[in-house]
Amino acid sequence: MKHALRMSILMLGLVGTYVAAAVPQVPTPDGGPIITCPPQQQLQGKCTANQQPPM
Repeated sequence: MKHALRMSILMLGLVGTYVAAAVPQVPTPDGGPIITCPPQQQLQGKCTANQQPPM
């Protein structure tokens, strides 16, 4: 009886893991890219590697 109960619990764990992995992931918004230097200022050469753009 104990072995059957243990086996059932382990099988539920394995099946649950498979079902959780089979569910398609839904993309969530992450806030967008981190803007370090606007493209217009990059073209003009106003940004350096360590400089943050003025806000």
